Amino acid sequence: MNQRTEGIVFVALMIALSLVFQVQIKLLASTLGPLLAKAQDWRGVAGALVTASLGWRSFFIVVLAGLLFLLWLLALTRLELSFALPLASIAFVITAVGGGLWLGEDLSWVRILGLITTAVGIGLVVRS
Repeated sequence: MNQRTEGIVFVALMIALSLVFQVQIKLLASTLGPLLAKAQDWRGVAGALVTASLGWRSFFIVVLAGLLFLLWLLALTRLELSFALPLASIAFVITAVGGGLWLGEDLSWVRILGLITTAVGIGLVVRS
């Protein structure tokens, strides 16, 4: 496998982990939101933040963030930044679709059209 192919594989792994990372952050925020809404003062806010940060999900998010950072470093050792960054930005499209499918978020036709437009634009930049 040549360096470019290895770099693309690292970016693909990064994109997949990014989806998991973003979904986990959304689920943590969904758990944290009601706790913060009940907080009456700064101590309540601090307690909610500490409670949320001590759970398994927060630890998992930190591990994912570390893996994403390492994959990005590995990708950058094998790819030009002007190629790697647009390629990695397809994660925005995949995460939006994943949020719609896994979390039941709104995927209206206008949003889908915007995602398709974004994907085509990214494809053009990567292809050039």
